[in-house]
Amino acid sequence: MAETLSGVNGKIIRWARENYNMSPDEAAQAIGVDVSRYMNWEVGAEHPTYAKLKKISDVFRKPSAVFFFPEPPQLPKIKGDLRTLPDEVVSTFSKNVIIQFEKAKVYQLSLQELYGNKESIIAQRDTFPMGTDQLCAFFRTRLEFPINAQKARKSTKVVFEIFREKFYDLGIYVFKDAFKDDRISGICMNDEHFPVIIINNSMSFARQTFTMFHELYHLISDTSGAEIIRDDYYSKLNEQQTEAEKACDTFANAFLVPMSDFEQELKKKPLNEERIEELSTLYSVSKEAIMYKLYMMGKMTSAEYNDLKEIFYGEAIRGSSKRQKKSGGNHYYTQLTYLGQRYTGDVFKQYFSGKIDSYRASEMLQSKVDHLPNLETVYFRGVSR
Repeated sequence: MAETLSGVNGKIIRWARENYNMSPDEAAQAIGVDVSRYMNWEVGAEHPTYAKLKKISDVFRKPSAVFFFPEPPQLPKIKGDLRTLPDEVVSTFSKNVIIQFEKAKVYQLSLQELYGNKESIIAQRDTFPMGTDQLCAFFRTRLEFPINAQKARKSTKVVFEIFREKFYDLGIYVFKDAFKDDRISGICMNDEHFPVIIINNSMSFARQTFTMFHELYHLISDTSGAEIIRDDYYSKLNEQQTEAEKACDTFANAFLVPMSDFEQELKKKPLNEERIEELSTLYSVSKEAIMYKLYMMGKMTSAEYNDLKEIFYGEAIRGSSKRQKKSGGNHYYTQLTYLGQRYTGDVFKQYFSGKIDSYRASEMLQSKVDHLPNLETVYFRGVSR
């Protein structure tokens, strides 16, 4: 029988589990033991073997040595960054979502290593215009992508990638990942130098673009954030938090579908289901964004808009599942999509110039060292097109 490690501290195991909002049942299943044995570890009645400690370390993403500490380490919780969401909401976040906040902090460290003390436009937030329309006009100018250019693309994927590159120019860094949790379409981590947005890649491109601007408004408002797909969580927010989250949605909608331009488009053809589809394609947004605009203009009742929400939720997710099947499932292509061309290219520049070694480059690119040549090949193949 394998020897148990009596020095493992059950309080640390519990702390690591609660850090990810996991129940004892979820933790036990992930580690591969029955819940009674797992709970005995937490209370100190039993201790894990070396093999099980390694599994505990993998599941909770902590070094094995941490579990021998006398007390849990003092690490900042994500709640400290999420002022617009109450504990009641944050405590429902899955492990996979919390991991995205951890990744955002890792990205910030990597960006600081790449760019030193480069300042983001977000550091100038005190000089931004106050009104929604004025703020949208300000960012239209700074992003150098007029509404006519956005409408001319008529491709949600192309529009998303253009905005992503434009954000990078302004010092707002947009990454993507598989959240494995479709309740959350994206998160952001606030910082004056290296603000980071991570988008859930399971969402349609229209939803991804909307989420990017929802999170931008969080950063403008000097908060980190998370966009939750369903609106029923509003019942758990206080008045100030509700206003903050709705302001993010209002800004995103106003930017992507400017009211003055939208009013001109409505004059061109009668409004029907086909025309709504045309408008969503024209602006590279979801039909939900168009419906919301019509609702705000009084052309649709609250009841009519709410009745369509279940359809909207499904479209936000299913639209991208079809797209992913067409991607071919190439791991390195997917990783490059998550990281983005600009970030990946700048990491490779540091690597080729000898400023970082292969181990650090692989860490920054979230890849194994022996996979680095394959990622490099996919990157340069894309650049040469």
